[in-house]
Amino acid sequence: MKTANRILCAAGLALGLAGFANGAAAQSAGASGDANLYNQTAFQRGLYVGGGLGWGWADDDDDWTWRGMAGWRLNQYLAVQGFYADLADITVGGVSDNVDTYGGELLVSWPVSNDFAVYGKGGIHNYDRPGDDRKTSWLGGAGAEFAVAERTSVRTEWTHYDMDSDSVDELSAALVFGF
Repeated sequence: MKTANRILCAAGLALGLAGFANGAAAQSAGASGDANLYNQTAFQRGLYVGGGLGWGWADDDDDWTWRGMAGWRLNQYLAVQGFYADLADITVGGVSDNVDTYGGELLVSWPVSNDFAVYGKGGIHNYDRPGDDRKTSWLGGAGAEFAVAERTSVRTEWTHYDMDSDSVDELSAALVFGF
């Protein structure tokens, strides 16, 4: 039950940040008179970088996580990105130790409005499982992105990292800057 409460708290925090970001974007659009933030934020084509914090869990263990990313948005619907994620001290396969991973993802977005998009993602990651060699597997997830200022957005997302017979799930919130 303790794990479920932590997951619900992390999800509530992510949704709260997302709601704050959406309100800030709407206020920014009204203040500047620019009705189309969608084409001036991280939703536009080009390079972006970001990072964030999250809550990860596996088996009966959970802990804070962090991730850094860099990507290229091909258009308003598709982006490719690379990432590094430190999934912290989580028990995976019966061994508790620091789990980290890096890899590549394809994001497929659906713009809901000028300053809000939802997306699904999939890719591969190379992970370091405690007591084992580095291995490669798949990952998947979904999220939402909110434009908060010119070339700046906030993402909230869930990611599932497959690790052969085990897996790690993560809820996170990230700040993304476009160039």
